Amino acid sequence: MNEELIEYLKSFINRKRYDRMIEVLQRRTEYLTVVLEDLHYSQNASSIIRHCDAFGIQNLHVIENKNKFKVKNHAVRGTLKWITLNHFNDKKENSLKAIASLKEEGYRIIATSPEKGGSTPSTFDLNRGKAAFFFGNERDGLSDTVLNKADEFLHIPMEGFVESLNISASCALIIQQLGDRLRNSTISWHIDKVRQDEILLSWMKGSIKKIDHIIAAKKS
Repeated sequence: MNEELIEYLKSFINRKRYDRMIEVLQRRTEYLTVVLEDLHYSQNASSIIRHCDAFGIQNLHVIENKNKFKVKNHAVRGTLKWITLNHFNDKKENSLKAIASLKEEGYRIIATSPEKGGSTPSTFDLNRGKAAFFFGNERDGLSDTVLNKADEFLHIPMEGFVESLNISASCALIIQQLGDRLRNSTISWHIDKVRQDEILLSWMKGSIKKIDHIIAAKKS
């Protein structure tokens, strides 16, 4: 079904834009994913959305316990259509639900914490399976719920007097380094064909004006 609709919609989109979508999709991965717990500042949310797109992370998961996930930058809102944003916000305590959901999908829960130590972006074992990297809010870091449920910990070594980086900078550094290592490994990190078609179709729909009328015309 998706393949048929993709073929139909190709005639409504610029060829160069379509080719670029295919090119980007071939470099996307769901082997690594990012999880944000109770982020407070919208500028950090905006930056991390851009980082995920720039470094090929398809899925971004957002836990909203006390703070609502806000994106105010209009330019970044345009970037949102290129990634898959998953919200966990229907309960008072959503961190447990996010952890359970990701574990069910086969992800290791990786808590990023300068205090807990653990591996670093250069020593992290990618071969042990898919990994979900949890980042806490700007003031308090990750909750005890995540820290207690984490399978592993990861930190960024500091060589100066500062003890930690801004959350968006930390996220960018981690996913860039690990993404680069992953794509240069023998690990099967590509998104499967069925899921690629789902993503591609979503991208195409977001890029074509009056898409609902065009799809309706095909069905009639």
